Amino acid sequence: MKSIFKIAVISLTLITSCTNQSDSKENSEPNKNTYNIELVNNEKWEVNKEMMVHIKDMESNIEAVTNQSSPNYEELGSKLDENIGLLTSNCTMTGKAHDELHKWLLPFIDLVKELNAADSKEKQEKSFEAIQESMNEFNTYFK
Repeated sequence: MKSIFKIAVISLTLITSCTNQSDSKENSEPNKNTYNIELVNNEKWEVNKEMMVHIKDMESNIEAVTNQSSPNYEELGSKLDENIGLLTSNCTMTGKAHDELHKWLLPFIDLVKELNAADSKEKQEKSFEAIQESMNEFNTYFK
């Protein structure tokens, strides 16, 4: 009976140990692709100049808020909305690059909506952090 118990304990320990190791490997991946954006030959997708202007404006607006001691999230949300409107109305991209851009853009638009709907400073800060992360993702996969 004692040997069966020892085998059970050892087996459980090994299973737990292996599970914890694989979890830590998955969680420590530095480049998780939140949007499932596909790259071809590890090359960033090119966004046309007419659209990139508005994305860079959004990035500048985000960076400006990052450096403020008392961020105005309402103003940022308004500026991001404006640039999203300009970006989508000037969309001339086609093909795979266009499809991959949409994988990033649609969730980004939802994050901006969350920021605009946030009813507390804490929710605004959380939304803002998600927007920053999203912009970092954009820069990882697009040029």
